[in-house]
Amino acid sequence: MRSSIAQDYLAWYYDTAVWTRTTFLGVQCLKSVSDMWNYQEILFSLKPSLVVEFGTNVGGSALYFAETLQQVSAGAPVLTVDVDHARVVDRVRNHPHIELLECDSTSPIVADRIFQLRRERPGKAFFIADSDHTKAHVLGELMQLRKVTLPGDYVVIEDGIVNGNPVLPGWGEGPLEALQEYFAEYPDDYVRDTGREELFGFTFAPKGFLVRQ
Repeated sequence: MRSSIAQDYLAWYYDTAVWTRTTFLGVQCLKSVSDMWNYQEILFSLKPSLVVEFGTNVGGSALYFAETLQQVSAGAPVLTVDVDHARVVDRVRNHPHIELLECDSTSPIVADRIFQLRRERPGKAFFIADSDHTKAHVLGELMQLRKVTLPGDYVVIEDGIVNGNPVLPGWGEGPLEALQEYFAEYPDDYVRDTGREELFGFTFAPKGFLVRQ
């Protein structure tokens, strides 16, 4: 019963597009508010020296991560990656702890920049993938993450809810199917953090809360 109620609420939350009207400090942030609360708890526990975001849009989530991160790891940067940063608002562009990288998230350029930042700021990292939600692209991002993550890093793969899981049934294979294929080949790369995934009853990232082994 609880699962059914949660799934119904998730469908309502998505289908009414309330998530498109959510803002952080006045900047649009296209995420579930319960996921965002979960992320700040993860950041506080992990205290990462770097946050990497695939998918910037206007920059609301990058701003959220940057502001939260300064409370737990002062001076730590957020690297946010997208193929087009034309819509990013000035508040994000001018933030001293946000670096914008205009590039495909699967490009070697991204991996090189991550390696450089990790050398400059050793420690754990938090990664979140929320860009192109096609299966092929997410698989590419997972392979990218396989190269740049270290044991203890935290990875979130968002929007596994598409393709009828339970929203947008006509989407086609997406993040959830990418995760299933990835784990079939690399079953030991990550441990699923099911406690985080199930904490608020629903999430935009089913099976996507992962700790690198």
